[in-house]
Amino acid sequence: MFLLNISYTKAPEEVAPLIAAHGDWVRHYLREGVFLFAGPKKSGLGGVIGVKGIDKHHLLKILAEDSYVKADAVEYQIVDFDCKTTQADLESLKLA
Repeated sequence: MFLLNISYTKAPEEVAPLIAAHGDWVRHYLREGVFLFAGPKKSGLGGVIGVKGIDKHHLLKILAEDSYVKADAVEYQIVDFDCKTTQADLESLKLA
């Protein structure tokens, strides 16, 4: 499983025109089952995405499709981890 920590590298007003396309991209991969959850940071300066365990090269190809990446407007911190413990209603994350 991957946790993606997304941070803007451009001013929010420069990122704003990219938000709709980024949202479409996120929703596409949520529907595909690749992304598990996603949301903005409370600061408004980026976001977080949970990704099921896939090949990292495949993940990098997916990230290259993001409007934020195409515009060089963000930096992705990719954390690769194994989810070992959850609350009972989140057990499926251990299989991701």
